[in-house]
Amino acid sequence: MMRLRELNQEGVDRFEAWLADGALGETPLYLTTDSTTSTPVTELIDLSPQIFADRYHFGKYLVDILAPLDSLQLSTDRRLWTTLALIWLDQLCPRLTNGTRKLDQSYRYVLSADYRHYYRHLVRSPWQLVKDHGENAKFLLLPTADSPHPLRRHGEILEQLGGRQSVLRSQSVVAEASRLYSNPKTGRPRKGVAGNGRGSVRRLALVLRQLDLTFDVEAMDDGKLLSILPTEFDRWKSSTQVTEG
Repeated sequence: MMRLRELNQEGVDRFEAWLADGALGETPLYLTTDSTTSTPVTELIDLSPQIFADRYHFGKYLVDILAPLDSLQLSTDRRLWTTLALIWLDQLCPRLTNGTRKLDQSYRYVLSADYRHYYRHLVRSPWQLVKDHGENAKFLLLPTADSPHPLRRHGEILEQLGGRQSVLRSQSVVAEASRLYSNPKTGRPRKGVAGNGRGSVRRLALVLRQLDLTFDVEAMDDGKLLSILPTEFDRWKSSTQVTEG
């Protein structure tokens, strides 16, 4: 158990520099406790850097421990999200057998100043999605099958929808998309959902843009959206209980 502090600007800069140099050696966790590189957060928050089975449960944990903080301010808190990425970096970007790490883009670990990349942050996105959508966020966060490093991989479905913030912000749309694309037993996305083919998640985002011209999707009753989707989505609708009307 540790008392949460957040990196100050010097701490963020030093973490970024370490990443830019290849993230060699031990994770610089001392940056999160040293008074020259970190400061106390506004609320007393104790956290346990535990190992998580998947990104959904990681998001649930983050929602719980960060509940005392104002969610609007937290959403854009670059220093705090970067701190949390540093704390869990060994799960977000584990060291390989030769001691190196396979780093992704910097915005996966250091919250970008560009809000359009917020959804790509490997800690903020699970928190935001679970906070907004609860269990319906599973198909956005879980892979189709288990992986050895579940926090490392940014889901392909989330990547496809991430640029369409109106979709990710909509509780009703995400609920219906979850119903359409999720395995009802596991909550995982079904195989074949990602990609560019007919009935894919990417196609759903495009179809929703067209439907918005004539329908108030947000005001639709449960199941209504699925019932008016084009026939290209029938392969997924056949395993859901969609009613007309």
